[in-house]
Order: sequence, then structure tokens, then C-alpha cells
Amino acid sequence: MRMLVDYLIFMNKYYLDGVLVVEGKSDVSYLSSFIKTHYFITNGCDISDEKIDFLSRVSERRKVIVMSDNDKAGEDIANKIKNKISRVFVIKSAKIPRKSYKKCGVAETEYEAIIDALKEHLTEYKKELDVKPLYELNSIISLSENPEIMKNRIINDYRLIYGTTKFLENQLQMLGVKPSEISEKYGNK
Repeated sequence: MRMLVDYLIFMNKYYLDGVLVVEGKSDVSYLSSFIKTHYFITNGCDISDEKIDFLSRVSERRKVIVMSDNDKAGEDIANKIKNKISRVFVIKSAKIPRKSYKKCGVAETEYEAIIDALKEHLTEYKKELDVKPLYELNSIISLSENPEIMKNRIINDYRLIYGTTKFLENQLQMLGVKPSEISEKYGNK
């Protein structure tokens, strides 16, 4: 019966107009089953200045919310980001009850507790509120005369964190860069 209830709950997706900062991929996997938004993964407590600089620029355009694990490392991440970015919301992980006392992560937190903690930032998900489709960045890069130079040019122009094309597209979306801007600026002529 509990599995059926969980399934019915997860059919009700929510939308968060902003960026949700979490520690790992398991957090994104769990949260994305019921919250549609952009996710930024810190990959643990060692968040670089480059990532914090990027989040700072994102926070000038969009809401940035940090939801870290209910442990010392999670608290350190939240504090490090909050101390360097004034326009950030931190969800106090200590207030989020856990399913299990063995783990204290976001991915192990009860659905209802997550929704309650984020309630002032969520709206009911509707298709028209969907995260914008990915840019055709891969085509722009791969069809250029020198793909590696084009990729580095885009990274430098927008001060992005180096990564895969999909990761670059996600960063551009977080910054609110419109697909038309990318096509006009870098499109193959």
C-alpha cells in the first residue's frame, strides 16, 4: 500500500523557478522525481571558488536555494555558499526529518518534509512552466571550424565551469541566456 501512496504522491510534480543546489547525484535523482527545476551539484563539501562565483552570478538573475545534507559537511557547504553569496536561500537541513538514522542526506528525507521545507518556493507543475529545452549548443560547437576553440570561447565569454556540452547548456539556462542569443552570437553562418 505504501508503494502505491508514494507513486500517487510523485505524480504531483512541483516547479521551482530557480536553481536548487544539492551535494550529489542521488539528491538530484530523488528530488527530480517530484520537483522540476535546474539542479546544481556541489559534489560534496569541497565546493570551489569557481562554482561559488558561478552561483553568485546566477543569483543575480534567479532564485538560488541550497539544500544540503543534515550533517557537518552539509552544514559547511551551506555556510560556505551563504557567506560568499548574499542572495541565496538556505534550507536548514536540521529541520528536515529523516527516514532513517543511518543516513542523513537529502535523498533519504521524507517527501512531505522536502515539500514543506520548500513550500514558499514551489508552484504546482504545469507543462507551460517547464524548464526550457536544451540549446542546440552541440550543433554549434561540432559544426564550427574548430570545435574545441568554439567550446572554450563560449566558456570564456559566459564565465562557465568547464564540462560536457550538456553541463554547459544547463549553466547557460541557469544564467537565463536565451537560445536566440546563442544562435545569433555563435551560429554557423
